[in-house]
Amino acid sequence: MFAPHFFFRRFRTQQGHWRLPTLMGPVISLVLLLATALYWSGEGRQVEAKRNAAYRRALERIVDALEDRVTAHEIVLRGLKGYYEASESIDRMEFHAYVAQLKLQHVLPGLQAVAYIVRVKGGEAAAHVSRMRAIGVLDYRLRAPAGRDEYRPLTLIEPQSEDNLRVIGVDTATVPEALEAQNQARDSGLPAMTRSLLLRQDVGLRTDRSAVMYLPMYAAGQPLGSVEERRAALTGWVSGPFRIKDFVEGIGQLVGDEVAIAIFDGPMNQPASLIYQAPGFVTGAPLKRQSVRSLPVAGRTWTVAAQPLPIIAKRFDSGERNLVALLATVLSLTVGWFTWFLSTRRDHAVALAERMTRELRQTRDDLQATLDATPDWMFELDAQGCVLHCHNAPGSALHAQAGQLLGKSLLDAASSKTAFGCRAALETATARGYSSGHELQLMVGGQSRWFELSVARKHGAGLGTETHFIALLRDISERKQAAERTYRLAYFDSLTGMPNRRMLLDRLAQALSAATHAGRVGALMFLDLDHFKHINDAHGHSAGDALLVQVAQRLTQAVPATDTVAHIGGDEFVVLAIDLSDQLDTASLLALRLAESLRGALDAPFSIGGYGFASSVSIGLTLFPKQGEAVEDLLREADTAMYRAKDLGRNRICFFEAAMQADVQRRLALEQDLKVGFATAQLSAFVQPQVELGGAVVGAELLMRWQHPQRGAISPVEFIPVAEASDLIVHMGDWMVEQACTALAQLQAAGVLVPLSVNVSQRQFRHEGFVTRVQSLLAQSGARADHLVLEVTESLLAEQMEQTIARMGELVALGVRFSIDDFGTGYSSLAYLKRMPLYELKIDRSFVQDTPIDPSDTAIVQTILAMARNLGLRVVAEGVETQAQADFLAANRCDVFQGYFFGRPEPLAGWVARRVAQAG
Repeated sequence: MFAPHFFFRRFRTQQGHWRLPTLMGPVISLVLLLATALYWSGEGRQVEAKRNAAYRRALERIVDALEDRVTAHEIVLRGLKGYYEASESIDRMEFHAYVAQLKLQHVLPGLQAVAYIVRVKGGEAAAHVSRMRAIGVLDYRLRAPAGRDEYRPLTLIEPQSEDNLRVIGVDTATVPEALEAQNQARDSGLPAMTRSLLLRQDVGLRTDRSAVMYLPMYAAGQPLGSVEERRAALTGWVSGPFRIKDFVEGIGQLVGDEVAIAIFDGPMNQPASLIYQAPGFVTGAPLKRQSVRSLPVAGRTWTVAAQPLPIIAKRFDSGERNLVALLATVLSLTVGWFTWFLSTRRDHAVALAERMTRELRQTRDDLQATLDATPDWMFELDAQGCVLHCHNAPGSALHAQAGQLLGKSLLDAASSKTAFGCRAALETATARGYSSGHELQLMVGGQSRWFELSVARKHGAGLGTETHFIALLRDISERKQAAERTYRLAYFDSLTGMPNRRMLLDRLAQALSAATHAGRVGALMFLDLDHFKHINDAHGHSAGDALLVQVAQRLTQAVPATDTVAHIGGDEFVVLAIDLSDQLDTASLLALRLAESLRGALDAPFSIGGYGFASSVSIGLTLFPKQGEAVEDLLREADTAMYRAKDLGRNRICFFEAAMQADVQRRLALEQDLKVGFATAQLSAFVQPQVELGGAVVGAELLMRWQHPQRGAISPVEFIPVAEASDLIVHMGDWMVEQACTALAQLQAAGVLVPLSVNVSQRQFRHEGFVTRVQSLLAQSGARADHLVLEVTESLLAEQMEQTIARMGELVALGVRFSIDDFGTGYSSLAYLKRMPLYELKIDRSFVQDTPIDPSDTAIVQTILAMARNLGLRVVAEGVETQAQADFLAANRCDVFQGYFFGRPEPLAGWVARRVAQAG
């Protein structure tokens, strides 16, 4: 009596009224228990639905696998039929070799054999036996009663096991099941399957039931429209016997432990039609416990029945829902009790909340005081670096400016050169929780200031899945300025503001290392002002210093931004030119040009204090890298060359290598002559024909020739590299394209149009107006664009691949076609090669000249030809000079030939005139 009285007293006041809040606990428990019951019932239905769905999917997979296996069986027989019909005769060894390659017993488990069955008329039995023995079946005999009108003997069978060889020559028409299926296949022209039977091979050895699929074969060229016509044209069958048990269980995991199946040949209500029964399948089970599917099999209908095995029920009925229901029941009671308990402890909770609120306020005030005493900036950032909150000490000089960043991205506010470091700090803090030591440049109050950035990932409730950071910024502007002053004093000249000797040595070391690894040539120039001491002596050191400042300004303006101009003391300057070229002769020519421009820049008079001063400079020049030479060696060489220039009379340029001096001067003179020659029409266009195997001209290549008025004919090998080192190659290339367009228009008017090829240099191709220039020349001449072939070298593909393909696409859109010249001697990525809109490849003469004698060049040429055929490209072989080379290329299906064997280069005008005259 005491316990109930105590319990109910908790639900009533002293006046006897119900305490409604205390009733919430029991009500919540009842609601949660009801929800638990609904959950348990619903989960039971879902488990049953999942179990049925899994059972149905398992059955569908088995039926689909059986259908695929029957289809594969039929495909094998159709392949054997095609092999038989495509061969005039097949002997036993041929048949064995063909079938062995198929590995049928691995591909189709259960397959007993594949065989040919021929139709033999009664009067042709003896001839048939003789024919079979003639093709290799020496012990062949017809195993059938004599005097029959027609025989259907099994003639060839694979594999040739002892069991299979026992049925060679057996008349299959004596087997009723086989006769029925053969006739069905003969009349329908489609595959036909027998009823289950015991194979002759298995008699006395096995009891497993089998089935045989027959596919009819008909005489070639005979009509097959009607049953009578198919019977008259029949020559035999291809057969494929298989053991049903192995055939079904060869499916593997599909016939596993989920369902048990049985297969019936016809309706499953006839026990005699059962041809396969898996372990675990219970005959006579209720229909609601099994599913049935019909499967068409080569003219017959198999019925597949399936019953679920216990493992499916166990898989989906793990007892989890019972456990969840139990836990939910316990939780429901616990929540109800806890709610009731809390309702009785309200007064205590209110007092506790007030005490905790006071403590939190005290903690907040202490933290605020600590933050106000910190001079650094503090920000709260989101994952993208946006400033959510900011704080700075009220007495700080930058207190007002801190709020300017609120709502802005710290990454956007940072300068471009420090934004990457800011992003790296956030990424490091995301990964490790903390990052420090990053420098950040911000515009604050119109001034650029530097800060040291530290970032920590924020932890705490209320953030959810979003990441926040606390960033601490310490103003280091004064320290940064001091470091900058120290750096300027250490690495820059105080008079000219240019890099000093220390920075020059650092940059020269980096340039030497980069040039060595990249295979690029650079230059080092040592400059010394001539008679600079006279200016100091006559006008004082202030005038000399002013002159040095102006010299530094002129030198800086005269060199590219990537190069370095350094003042190493007194009147001495050094220019470091990097990445001139990958060819030594081209680099030396470019270096000499740059040195000449520097000398010219300093030849102009200087104005200092209202007076004019004239000065000249002596320049020593050396190239790098050289084997085993260091930075100090290069400076010594340039200094030595400079003093040689002084000894030769000042105001001149000298190379450290005397031989290079002469060669560069020769190339420079050749460049000047070439400019004059191009302007005065000393250059002419020649053409060399391109022929097919029969000798007919199918195209031609334009070649440039130079007849110098004093030196005579100059080889293109000598003057083309000089032109390519300057912009002259662009004008010369445009002129050649113009000559080609004019010639195409003339050939087209005469009706003897053939494609003309023109070489395009890398500099010409990358020129900004190249596409517009080609389009203009085509329009002006009226030439057909699809007969203009632009030849480019593989070096064009080594750089700016995407831009190269885009420009080629613009020209192809006009109709122009492209050829890769000297293919195989440079760089070609096959991945990019197939992306480019190419028309042909030209095999370089260096590969052709040693074919077919040299095995390496022969293999390279054959590989290029095979690759071009696969890519659908035309191939032109250059440098064909002998009959043996032409025969070899023709034997390997080369498309076009070019070389002295078929025709030497001749003037373009004469060649066009001759072809026009021949057409008339």
